[in-house]
Amino acid sequence: MTSERNLPEGWVLETERTIHDEFMGREYTTVLYRQDHTRNAVYITEVIDGENVWEYDVHHSGQGGDFGTAADLETAKEMAFRFMNESVTSV
Repeated sequence: MTSERNLPEGWVLETERTIHDEFMGREYTTVLYRQDHTRNAVYITEVIDGENVWEYDVHHSGQGGDFGTAADLETAKEMAFRFMNESVTSV
């Protein structure tokens, strides 16, 4: 399980919230991580695919930022953490 306390150096959890959408009749979660000294951000949002299945879309700011989708929030966070860790080691 990922831990927000163990974010890679320079990254912060800006927001994680779950909202109930009455129109959709369900709750959905969004997560936003930001890197302190750059404009980098990683977004996790719930989306519905063509087969009417809810998944978590993971992408980062900038070109080519789509990482894909994950079936659950924990896997989506793991995808985000991989990118954040790589951004720290590549500096």
